[in-house]
Formats: sequence, structure tokens, C-alpha cells
Amino acid sequence: MRLLPSILFASALFGATQAQSAPLTERRLIDLFDARLVRDGLDPVRACRGKDEESYACTFDDIEYLTTITPRGDVTGSIGTSRSPTSMTIVLAGNVVDSIGLVGDRASPADLINFTAHLESLLHAIGPEKSDYDIEQDTLDLGVMRGDADGDIGKARVVTEGFATIRCLNQRLTVSAGIACMITMRPTG
Repeated sequence: MRLLPSILFASALFGATQAQSAPLTERRLIDLFDARLVRDGLDPVRACRGKDEESYACTFDDIEYLTTITPRGDVTGSIGTSRSPTSMTIVLAGNVVDSIGLVGDRASPADLINFTAHLESLLHAIGPEKSDYDIEQDTLDLGVMRGDADGDIGKARVVTEGFATIRCLNQRLTVSAGIACMITMRPTG
């Protein structure tokens, strides 16, 4: 299962997060995110399993991911019989979401597109007041689509919005094909 290495990758990148309150429960987050994923033509959350009393590990259905490109038309060699490489961890503070880790890889164009689409859908779900342009600009500012030739590859990029602070990191492919974003919810008041 690819989920455990992904969670470990995110933990190694970002460490523990400080608890902050946010008026968003795990169930409400999943409902909002699922609605946005379906609206965006992506696969919904398959399952979230409690890792402990304070966190959940989530995977996504991958029917759309696997049918995005037919095997004969896949000029990138990206689509095979593998599952979607994107996964999510939800960390709670009490009964509200404190932070969300989204982990994937950029080993192939399809994997990177899958991760980026899930990130943008998640940002729309937790920041519904943001426009498509704003979310796309955040994605660019976070360097999610940057490649090995980018001068600051391997350094985390941070964007702060009214609803959350988002920190993303990707490495040169010779170091890791992993990509991860940690979204720390900001207190609402």
C-alpha cells in the first residue's frame, strides 16, 4: 500500500504541527471535499481510517484516474494498472480539523496532474470564497508544478490565506518523486 510511505514522507518533511482551532470537523471536511471533487470531475474519497484518536488516513477512489488516458493513447507512459498515488491525512485538535496533509508524487505527468487537481479541489473546499484564479495562483506560488531545473526545487514554499497556511515541498527526482502539502487551518473568529 502506498499510503504509509506517503504519510511517512509528509511527516519527515513537515514534522508535527501546532494545534489551532478551526470550525471544520473531519466529517464536514470529507463531505465538502467529496462534493468539490465530484464537481471537478475527480474521484471522491474512498475511505478515511482512524490512525489514532487525533488523525485519519484517507485514500481516493481511482476510477477516473485510471480512465483519464486510454493505455493505447498514453504517450507519457503514465497510466497503468496502479492506483492513484495521492493520499490525505487529517489531523484533529479536539473535534475540529487542525491540519491536512496531501501527499502524492510527480514521477509521471498523470501523477502530478492528479495531485495538483486534488490540491486545488481541496483548497476550493476549505476556502470556498476563493476564485478559480486565486486557487490557481496559489498553486503556482506553491511551486507544485515546478521541475528539477527550478532554482529553488527542494525548498518549501508557503502561501498564507485567511483560512489556512499552505506549505508545499517537492524535491529533485534524484532525491524523491514525492510531493507533499501541509495545510494548517487558521483560527476563525
